[in-house]
Amino acid sequence: MNTGSFVKGMVTGAVVGMGVAMLANPMDNRDKKRIARRTSRIFTTIGSMADNLLDVMK
Repeated sequence: MNTGSFVKGMVTGAVVGMGVAMLANPMDNRDKKRIARRTSRIFTTIGSMADNLLDVMK
């Protein structure tokens, strides 16, 4: 089984699905701000975990 094509198919399906969902139900400003806050928190958490891991490795 070629895993590269499987992953590409999964990513393509996810992108197409999100596109159809956005056309069927467009996002308003409140939803965009909520997603931006969640994304910011996710990257902050990832950064904190990376810092803690580097501190442990020292």
